[in-house]
Amino acid sequence: MKGTNPLLRTVGVASLAITIVACDDSTGVEGPNEEMVLDAAIIAADATVEVVRMWSQSLGFGLMPTSPEYDTTPGNFAAAGRPGGHGSWAGKSSGTREKTCFDELRKEQTECDPLTTASMHIVRAIAGTIDRDKFTAEIARERDMTVTGMLGEETHRTWDGVGTSHTSRAGVLADGSERSHESRGAFTFTEVVTPIPGSEPRWPVSGTVTRNMTMTRTNADRTKTREVEIVITFDGTSIASAVVNGEVMEIDLAAKKGRSPLKKRHQG
Repeated sequence: MKGTNPLLRTVGVASLAITIVACDDSTGVEGPNEEMVLDAAIIAADATVEVVRMWSQSLGFGLMPTSPEYDTTPGNFAAAGRPGGHGSWAGKSSGTREKTCFDELRKEQTECDPLTTASMHIVRAIAGTIDRDKFTAEIARERDMTVTGMLGEETHRTWDGVGTSHTSRAGVLADGSERSHESRGAFTFTEVVTPIPGSEPRWPVSGTVTRNMTMTRTNADRTKTREVEIVITFDGTSIASAVVNGEVMEIDLAAKKGRSPLKKRHQG
């Protein structure tokens, strides 16, 4: 089965203009000392929670178009959070999806089948508002992914692919000065192995996500740019390791709604 939304073909990440409202520059997170690097780590952590929750959802076998998986009504796009569309998105959210199924000979199927489908090619675009403690943001992301290992009665699936993201925000500091932020990034999923939907525990058992981000901050005095590399590794637990420009932090994949998933590394 191949489902296509025309919006996906006409709306790219660059045109998904978004604004992040910085409610407070403090995060309470101990980690990278440079604020721009910490901003990048927060964005990456939030995106990681989103995609892990998406991986735990049904891929649409036998679902009616009215199911949450297919619903692109603002606020109801299931990929934005936990199964059923309930997640960390605070307000409006919307998305598009294009999905193509293949059999074990890599032949395109007219319909997806839970036993004969061996792989899928999935393209997703999503935009919406999220809440993270004192940080509110409107985010847009696009992913191009391939999931394999689906043939027969599988227990795990493997995800590979690439994606891009773009965020921007403008805010007024306590002293009344204005400051704007922009983040552009690309990311790669490499052999991320996940349990099938409905499994417990549901966390990815292995694989990495590598994110390269360019952070730009502008105020009345100057423009500053910082390159950030973030490598996220899964190990089957609800805590993923994130190496942010060489410094190790943690991402809580089970973070509650409205709470920041980015944590300092536990010592000892």
